[in-house]
Amino acid sequence: MHTHFGTLLEFIFYPLFESKIGEWLADCLLRLGPRQCVTFLPESFYRELYSALICGTSIPPSAEKQVIVDTGLIHLMVVSGWHLVFLEILLGFLSRPPRLVILVAYGWLTGFAPPVVRALLRRILRPILSERFGFTRLQGEAAFTGLLLILIPSWLLSRSFLMSWMGGLAMCTPQILKSRVWDRSIKAYLYMIPFCWASPIQLLWNVFFAPAVGLILFPSCSIAMLIHRLSFLTDWIWNLFLRVISLGPQSIPAAIFISSVQLCWLPPLFHMLLMIGEVSWRRKSAFSSSLA
Repeated sequence: MHTHFGTLLEFIFYPLFESKIGEWLADCLLRLGPRQCVTFLPESFYRELYSALICGTSIPPSAEKQVIVDTGLIHLMVVSGWHLVFLEILLGFLSRPPRLVILVAYGWLTGFAPPVVRALLRRILRPILSERFGFTRLQGEAAFTGLLLILIPSWLLSRSFLMSWMGGLAMCTPQILKSRVWDRSIKAYLYMIPFCWASPIQLLWNVFFAPAVGLILFPSCSIAMLIHRLSFLTDWIWNLFLRVISLGPQSIPAAIFISSVQLCWLPPLFHMLLMIGEVSWRRKSAFSSSLA
């Protein structure tokens, strides 16, 4: 059995995991979802890519994977909190309760990875913290991130969790560009540079394709899972996507790699500095208003 708490549900049900019932429960809650997710996929030449993008599975060695790796875009194939953002956009026509149910179900289908759990907790707690207690977005991020780290301290060394944390901070800082999608994409990649060093050209390439993956590829693959007859269209999109990125800048082995142990201090420090700046700005704004 696991020697550390890999997911939130493992932590909650850990006392049961030493028994056969616990093993069965862990399998149902944590591993059955990804297995079921794969069964929903349409038959396709790009089935492994569907599985990676939607279900969070690893891409086996292939020419398609190599193209994605060579252009430095492999991280776009990893299920993260951004997937929930795009899924929530697609479900915008639903009220909040059924939308949350679907998001939790999707979390189960992807095995409740740390970034997904963090994104789910944000959606559950943020309205409560902001409406009832007046928390700002940065304060809310600090509250539920701190709660997760209290429950699962080992996640402080999880690279995906740390990158998700930095991505969440990008969503909380003031918007600079007119386009919300481009603004968040650029800030997210800038904030995560210490975790995945890239050249300026590759950074721009990543920023350009992140919205394309989220707003075109992810929705089309999700629809193809529900309506297999439409997979021919999604296959064409996959083919076009791979052809286009193959024309982009090729990555070289990273000259700098900093381990998660050495970077674990960065998100909490950056978060604290942003909160200090927010408090300072609010005080200055309140002082200016009182003088007026």
